[in-house]
Amino acid sequence: MVAPPVDKRRHTRLPSDLRYFFFIDGKKYAGKVSNISLSGAFLSEADPEISPGHNTHSGILKIYLEDELLLLKCQVVYAATRDNEYFLPGAGVAFDNEDHETNKSITRIAVAYHLC
Repeated sequence: MVAPPVDKRRHTRLPSDLRYFFFIDGKKYAGKVSNISLSGAFLSEADPEISPGHNTHSGILKIYLEDELLLLKCQVVYAATRDNEYFLPGAGVAFDNEDHETNKSITRIAVAYHLC
């Protein structure tokens, strides 16, 4: 008998419809944050698409939360394009919890989503 996969996420993901701008490797991407947690987010509807070649690269995520601009330094941990038949198109990013500005933004997310 095969055991079900274990969810290794540290924090609960919550659905979101926040708009984002993501800056990585000198390019700007825009789309929707489809879910968010205190440790990361899933970036969907990216225009242009975020390539799997960006995996492990660091960038800056800018999102507006209740008319406040949040800046989050993060690393791409997963990326898939629309032509991938096995994975959702978009990019999963992990927040850099050692960055001061990112930690301020994570605190703001926690308050807005009642996670504290």
